[in-house]
Amino acid sequence: MVVAAVLVIAAGSAMSPAPEAGPITWAETPVVTEPLPLRVAHHVDQIYDDALRRHGPKPLAAPPAPGEGLVAFEGLSTWIDTYDTGLSPEEQVRIAAESGVQTIFHQVSRQRTDGSLHDYDRLVTVLEEAHDRGLRVVVWTIPDFVEPARDRARAKAAMAFVTPRGDRPDGFGLDIETTNQDDIALRTTRLLRLSHQLREWAGPDYPMAAVVLPPLQLELNTAWWPDFPYAELAGYYDVMVPMSYSSYRGSDAATTHGWNLGNVVRLRELVGDPDLPVHLAGGIADELPEVGAFVQAARDGFVMGAGLYDLHTTPPEAWPVLAALRTDTATD
Repeated sequence: MVVAAVLVIAAGSAMSPAPEAGPITWAETPVVTEPLPLRVAHHVDQIYDDALRRHGPKPLAAPPAPGEGLVAFEGLSTWIDTYDTGLSPEEQVRIAAESGVQTIFHQVSRQRTDGSLHDYDRLVTVLEEAHDRGLRVVVWTIPDFVEPARDRARAKAAMAFVTPRGDRPDGFGLDIETTNQDDIALRTTRLLRLSHQLREWAGPDYPMAAVVLPPLQLELNTAWWPDFPYAELAGYYDVMVPMSYSSYRGSDAATTHGWNLGNVVRLRELVGDPDLPVHLAGGIADELPEVGAFVQAARDGFVMGAGLYDLHTTPPEAWPVLAALRTDTATD
């Protein structure tokens, strides 16, 4: 089993310490271009860890405080990425709150962010403003699986973030989609290792979601990420969030409903759990005229929550329709 192998190696019991070496920079770290056995892949990870310790950002030593169950993934959501700067964070939260949103998925680092967090001040404001208005915030990062220690440090920094007045994120999402790491086997190995490390560090009570590629898309584009480890990921994350952007397939009601419901059904089949908790991410918002069909797909799939990507592209007329996704347990 791949997962079992990853767990053994991540614990370090099968490896001797890496030999001492002189200072290295990120530019000097090895570039992996061929498939590597797990033992060798772990050695490469140790080299990245050494570079991180020497040149920062420093990994956090303690896990964040436990979350409050999975309520952050219930009900109506919206998404904010790091490029959404046309509105102030106060305006973003105001629009979300007045539109009935219950959870904001907020991106806190890019693949090439210099450091662990992209915009400290904006994150502080979004968290505190959202909490003041009764909204929850799930922070998310996007690893590239090229520099594993940096991927890990960014995720930990997001999960452990605390504002000056003491506000913390209500959950964490790992956005799993990039193909920067060309070696698919190594990409999968690093994904599973990262997932294990984050769960082990954060503990069993911290709410974590795997934001995953939609299975129907991977069945159409078989070269994107063959043998994507949906079932293995379900062992580390509480909720799966498929990026089911039906607007890429068509804008009519039948396509919107069928693609979104189909991805939920297929995801549960691949994981082998008909009751798998799913939060459905649909979009792209301004290219999705049949919002009602998306809402119906979420209902027919018995998902715990849903929303469109993203806040800035959601037309005003869509919000009253999306409000049907609100739940009583995730509010106020």
